[in-house]
Amino acid sequence: MSNFLDGSVMRLQVEGKNVFHEVEVSIEGSTDFKEIATKDTDGKEVSPGSQSFSLSCSAKGSPDTTTENTDVILLGYWKNKTKVAFTLTDGIVGHVTYSGEAYLENFNMGSPNDEIVDFSYSLKGTGALTIGVVPE
Repeated sequence: MSNFLDGSVMRLQVEGKNVFHEVEVSIEGSTDFKEIATKDTDGKEVSPGSQSFSLSCSAKGSPDTTTENTDVILLGYWKNKTKVAFTLTDGIVGHVTYSGEAYLENFNMGSPNDEIVDFSYSLKGTGALTIGVVPE
């Protein structure tokens, strides 16, 4: 048994549906820090401020009809400035899950010669990121 999470089963769900032909997904978080330096401090002191997060995903374009999220559905969320719920998980009991709400921030579609169409996009988190575990 492996002690590592398997990236091949970690899936991004947007509005409860998997992203169709997903290839890769990543999540990133950051904290803004306030710096304080006075005549009475030795150097700079920092204090954590607001936090933000984003996700990026790449997938392959497909004309298939499916019940999952396709590039056309995701672009609709972007065009309509729709806030979406997301979950990033492998679905295995006890493993980590990330969830929250986000907007589609940007996208890129490439159609290289003699290749499958690539589709990538990013989600900009709004509100708090929830980090939990998959329940039994």
